[in-house]
Amino acid sequence: MITPIRIRVRNIRSVRDSEITISDTGITALHGPVGSGKSTFLSAMVWALYGEVSGGLKQADMRRSGADGELCEAEVDFIFNGQRYTALRGLRQRSFRSGVREEAYARWWTSGTTGPGRDEPQISPTKLTMKITELTGLTGRAYCGAFFIAQGELTGLAEGTPAQVQGLFEEQTGLGVLTKKVDEKNAEARRAEELAAGMPGSREESEEARSAVEDAQKKAAEDYEVHAQLAEAARQAADRVCSAEEQAEDVQRRHRLTEQERITRARADERVQQCQQRVTSLTKELHQADSAAPMPEVLARQLDVLREAVHSAERAVGQVGDAEKHGAAIDDRVRQTLTEAGRLADPELDLRIESARQQHTEYEQRRGALKGEYTRLGRALQALTTAESACCPTCVQPLRDVLSLVAELRRQWERCIRDGKDAKAKAKAAAQLHDALLSRRQELTQLSARLDAVRAEAAVAQQQAETARGVAAEAVSAVVTLLPDLDGSAAHERVLQSGRDTIERLSTEVTRARQAHGLRTQLAAAEAELEAARAGLASLAGTHPDATDAELAEVTSELHTARTQHSKAAAEASEANTRFQVADERVTMLTEAHEVAESRMRAKYDKLHQAHILHEAAVVLAQFRRDLLAEYTAAVSQAATDVLTQITDRHVRFEIDDSFIPCVHTVEGTERATRVLSGGEKATAALAFRLGITEQITGGNAIGMIIADEITAAHDADTRRAVLTCLSELGWPALVVSHGEEITEVAQQVISLSQPDEITGTTIAPAA
Repeated sequence: MITPIRIRVRNIRSVRDSEITISDTGITALHGPVGSGKSTFLSAMVWALYGEVSGGLKQADMRRSGADGELCEAEVDFIFNGQRYTALRGLRQRSFRSGVREEAYARWWTSGTTGPGRDEPQISPTKLTMKITELTGLTGRAYCGAFFIAQGELTGLAEGTPAQVQGLFEEQTGLGVLTKKVDEKNAEARRAEELAAGMPGSREESEEARSAVEDAQKKAAEDYEVHAQLAEAARQAADRVCSAEEQAEDVQRRHRLTEQERITRARADERVQQCQQRVTSLTKELHQADSAAPMPEVLARQLDVLREAVHSAERAVGQVGDAEKHGAAIDDRVRQTLTEAGRLADPELDLRIESARQQHTEYEQRRGALKGEYTRLGRALQALTTAESACCPTCVQPLRDVLSLVAELRRQWERCIRDGKDAKAKAKAAAQLHDALLSRRQELTQLSARLDAVRAEAAVAQQQAETARGVAAEAVSAVVTLLPDLDGSAAHERVLQSGRDTIERLSTEVTRARQAHGLRTQLAAAEAELEAARAGLASLAGTHPDATDAELAEVTSELHTARTQHSKAAAEASEANTRFQVADERVTMLTEAHEVAESRMRAKYDKLHQAHILHEAAVVLAQFRRDLLAEYTAAVSQAATDVLTQITDRHVRFEIDDSFIPCVHTVEGTERATRVLSGGEKATAALAFRLGITEQITGGNAIGMIIADEITAAHDADTRRAVLTCLSELGWPALVVSHGEEITEVAQQVISLSQPDEITGTTIAPAA
């Protein structure tokens, strides 16, 4: 089974960061004062393996106080069937809008017998628990029940009442869950019987409701028959109303047509009178107007020709003015260009450019020579200042006064620097003068080209002005030909003004001619409308049979009588239908009441049936529990006997049955209950009892490491030594938590823990 060999705890409860190594043989003791964090390692191991937290705490409560933002992990190395595994479970803090929340994560390694090995990536905490369960065949509850011995548990098994012993036995073996199920089924069955007893519904109530439904259905059928007869009578009355309405509509239609013909004749006569008055009025207006006026189309054509000629002449005269203005502007530009060229003209410009170029070349050459001299002097100075002997750097001859030579060379070197800067400045000034003179020559060249272009443009503008004058003269001559009162030698503006006056006069004449033409057109239309009105009046004649007022009154009276009879029949049919609807609604209500009664009866019987089934289930589960209890007590008794005979020769048998009074059989053949034994015997029997439960849970497989948490805390010193000696003599691997000194006498390995403080937490002394 599972044998833990290493537990590492980081920021869990009182432990900051500590690790313990456990021997896989003999007893390993976690020893320290109360509150030193011994049990924290056990809780961390169970949490790392199965994710379970003891003491009713939540997983988030595992984090050590003050360790926010730090690692919170439990890591366990254990051996199972010769293979080494490592399980790690931890908490990381995540920030959300609602606050900080703890999220669990996990890791899992599989290796050989030494050291971590292959890491299985992306394993969730739930998958880690499933992997441990599948590997060992034990859930977390079963593992703790099999291998964890809690404080006071041995005392409860040896000295407790039968009820207390039964509770501990069932808790460790898992029978408590089955016992709880039996109690739950019995309680559910009792609740179901109580509910059934308080529920309404019976067979008599259902039969009574069914009889009421049948009576109501019979009454509804009778009311429906009466309603059908009255509805047929109402339908026949409606047919008579329809026939009377058709006859009345025919008479009313003929009466309306007669009235419409009378109104139409009156309107046609009125229209003839109106058309006659219209013709008379238009004839008078036409006589008052100029009836001899020419046709407006002739005057309009004359007006369009004159207007087009005047507009053409105005455009031509305007173009002459524009051309003359454009020519004057070009002449101004020619004069401005000549003035600017005269300002920039310089007959010696080319000589000055060549002189500036030569000066720049001379200064650049002098600058290059000075640069070479500067380099030569610098090298000589460097050679003299760094040479080990007073020799000339050029001819390698001995020198008498090196310092004077260095000073002279430095003065020459500095003069060379000044002359080089002066040559550079003069070369730059000569280059700037040369660039400025070249720019001036380029500007003169551009002005010459621009002057030629402006003169060419002036010649074109003069030609355009002459052409515009010719066009204007021809346009004015065309206007003169249309105005016979003008002389051909008249000025252009006088001709144009005369043309404008003539256009205005002709426009007035065209308007009067169009008015007269419109009156003639309206008169012709009015005369045609008058003829049409007279023809329409003559065509009106009586084409429909007349309907008299007496005939209309007779059919109206017959229609009223038919409607009265139909209303009476419809009211009787509606009343009968209402009685039927009431009866049908009563049938529906009584049917629903019958269904409710049936539903109540079925619900009550279903609840009683459910109670019966629950009782049967409780009986079956109780029998199953008794069978398991007999099997478990026999198995535990045998396993405990095996353990007991290994650690003592005074007792030959341990026995526990459904009475839950544990007892031992001595070599003398007597049977004694464990609660009356001496302290050492009682502790030995209780330990055998508890380890027998362990073997029963594991099915008799290889025993894993026993985890004992303060199992001797409630005993005296002799009893504590006896329990620990028995545990040691068994030879099973065990991890024992204790604050007593007795554990140090029997343990093969002692891990001492100190009282924790807020900064360092629990500390561990070197293993002994």
